[in-house]
Amino acid sequence: MATRTKPLKRAVVKKTAAKKTAAKKKTRVPAVFRIDLSAFPPESVVSSERSLCVACVWQTFTRAMSLAPKTALAEMKRYTPSFEELTSAEGVRPFFAAQDQEPCPYCGSPAKWHARIQTHRIESGKATDTLRRNLVKSLPTSENQFVVLEQKATQQHAFFEWLEKISANLNLDDPAWLRDISLHYLSRKEPKVNWRTEFEGVHSIRRSRRMTPEQEAALKAPMPSWEVEDGRLFLAPMLFDELLLVQYLVSRSQLAGGLTLERRYTLPELWHRLRHSGYLRSIGVQANNPSDALELMLAHLSGGEASARYYYIVDRREHLQKVKALQTEKPRVRPAISSRR
Repeated sequence: MATRTKPLKRAVVKKTAAKKTAAKKKTRVPAVFRIDLSAFPPESVVSSERSLCVACVWQTFTRAMSLAPKTALAEMKRYTPSFEELTSAEGVRPFFAAQDQEPCPYCGSPAKWHARIQTHRIESGKATDTLRRNLVKSLPTSENQFVVLEQKATQQHAFFEWLEKISANLNLDDPAWLRDISLHYLSRKEPKVNWRTEFEGVHSIRRSRRMTPEQEAALKAPMPSWEVEDGRLFLAPMLFDELLLVQYLVSRSQLAGGLTLERRYTLPELWHRLRHSGYLRSIGVQANNPSDALELMLAHLSGGEASARYYYIVDRREHLQKVKALQTEKPRVRPAISSRR
């Protein structure tokens, strides 16, 4: 009898341990996937969020379009927002601003039927393409929780859209905007540099007298385009002149001419300034009047009609959760609160 009890005890211990392990596996909560964009250049990424009223879509499909509930659910599950819905300045039904939580401004439904659609737009470029591919590979693929959309554009379109974005809400009466625009442009021009860290101890931005094209030719080696010394950021002449042009573009509608790090310039004055410094000659601009020169400078600065692409990463997880809830509960139909167009 003594020889049989030991194996029985061992078997009981193993079964108990197996049950505990199984219980731990059942209670383990899967980690929530989070998109990490910290490695991307800040000027190449735009993140946005808006809400989608699932109740509005349900009413449209089942009442206005007379779809069967099963068909309506299938269509809603496959739905992906269009570029217009993702980029429009104002949301159109069933979309509305993410901060407007309750109730829905269209049908009056509570927040339980509002799905947040988060979108991350990445501009193509040497500094982002590899990072973007790696990010897309890491996205969960089940049920199309994330959808990647590609939009074609030109480099000129991308530049002017970026210029409009950084110009929004600027206080041109506060000289601090010159520093902010300089930070934005240098971050876009040389995205591999952590400009926010470099700017922490900088109190002035100046044109360097050491980093000239002649000195670079004499050394037969590329010189750095910038350096920081005693709290001063020195930029190579051509880079400094480009920065003046960007600052002029941002502020040219204010008063007479545009304000820059040097002073306020009218277009003819800026044209003479850039021609005298050699900037126009270095980029191949030979226009005989300021207007033609500005058009050619903008083509060079922006990249012109060369192709560019935007990649939209659309987070559909919350949308899928709300659609799944429709299988067991249906939203109540209420009169619209407002009619946004």
